[in-house]
Amino acid sequence: MSRSGTIALLGRPNAGKSTLVNALLGEKVAIVSATPQTTRHRITGVLTEARGQAVFFDLPGVHRPLHRLNVQMMHALRDTLAEVDVILQLFDASADPGAGEEFVVGLLDGVTAPAVLVANKVDLPGVHARLDERTAFYAARHAYAATTAISALTGERLPELKATIFALLPEGEPWLDPTLTTTQSERFFVTELIREAMLERVKKELPFTSTVHLRQFEEEGSGGLLRIFADIVVDRDSQKGIVVGRAGAMIKEIGSAARARIEALLGVRVYLDLRVKARPGWREDGGFLSELDQVEASWTDAGGDPNGP
Repeated sequence: MSRSGTIALLGRPNAGKSTLVNALLGEKVAIVSATPQTTRHRITGVLTEARGQAVFFDLPGVHRPLHRLNVQMMHALRDTLAEVDVILQLFDASADPGAGEEFVVGLLDGVTAPAVLVANKVDLPGVHARLDERTAFYAARHAYAATTAISALTGERLPELKATIFALLPEGEPWLDPTLTTTQSERFFVTELIREAMLERVKKELPFTSTVHLRQFEEEGSGGLLRIFADIVVDRDSQKGIVVGRAGAMIKEIGSAARARIEALLGVRVYLDLRVKARPGWREDGGFLSELDQVEASWTDAGGDPNGP
């Protein structure tokens, strides 16, 4: 019996959602950073096995929306919860739950899909001593279809989690190409890898006020040089110096790291022209946000149906 369907990963920033979806798929489809709100888009990962196909949506971390960008992120999150077959609600098992986690549980009100409560980061010291207490906080607020404890980082109990997911998915054949591991475009991954290289180096100075705008993406013949022109966009002129660095050292370091990752991912030689631009209020600029969203491959373009097979 084959089972196929969609799964949303829900949780607070840094609950480990991106790490988990990468671990379940066995390869990187979402960037991972210690900076909250790293995931801004609905990352799609595809896992196809003999028992069926699971399509994962790695949602943005649940947070209070302060800008148009954050509002869009939360709208996408709520829309996804209403359409998927299964929800995985992750929480950081090493931290005491509070008002933020209570808000996350509240997002499940009125949602018909079964939810699995997933305690993550059980590999950290001292977690098991209070795991039952912290799990009870959530169980008292929602009727979960199942509860489990894992480490997305080490892979502990991931086979059991996969089994739980497939057991809850509806019967049906895969509807996406079984060779796919993601429905995102190459352009999307290029911008994500640049953003990851930047966040690793300036996350303390620019945690939420920067993005990457892909200006041009040109491939010179089959197997030729890939020419990428992109901007790191910040909120203020004063922030440009942080990204550029003394005598351009920081932007060169970011560019070198990003180029190496893009070449490893795509298997081609890359020329990367990376610049820094200040665009005050970009998080409130609907037109610019639409430009950023166009880089992300749409679900329809990938040949899927958001409501299932």
